[in-house]
Amino acid sequence: MKSAKIFMIGMYLHLIFSIAIPFMIVLVSSEGWGNLSMFLFIGYLIFIVAVLIMGWICVGIGVSAYRQSEYAKLRKGLKLLKLGTIPFYILNFIYSVVVWFIIIGASRGILVILAIIPILITCTMIVQSGCIGICYIKYLRQKNQGKPHAIHYFLQLISVFDVISTLIILHKYREN
Repeated sequence: MKSAKIFMIGMYLHLIFSIAIPFMIVLVSSEGWGNLSMFLFIGYLIFIVAVLIMGWICVGIGVSAYRQSEYAKLRKGLKLLKLGTIPFYILNFIYSVVVWFIIIGASRGILVILAIIPILITCTMIVQSGCIGICYIKYLRQKNQGKPHAIHYFLQLISVFDVISTLIILHKYREN
């Protein structure tokens, strides 16, 4: 699925920009928020929204692939979005913990409420890739060859468990 590949690339670019843009803003805004700082910040926010929209487009294409019986595309998208993004989620977690620890510590806890924003963005990406997994599980259950347990629907939407569920499904229900 090309949309899955584009979504995955967008996720990694989001991570790169999440690291680079704050440093760039700090470097260029030595005397306060100037035009360049605002441009970088607004551009970053627009990019985040674009990645999330691409994720929902990918979900729509995945549902369409399921309806059109293009199960090989679903399997490929599932592998790409669940296994190909493992480094993204690990680096994203490490970076977020470090940055938010510093931000919350520096603000003496006042900015703790803002920590929910990157968590929601990451969870949305997990749900989006989980929808592709759900479509593939639905296909496997419909195929009636040793149906995967229905718990896999739920597991596709939970971080870490989604990867375990995907590995089990891909191993147990190999396509010839």
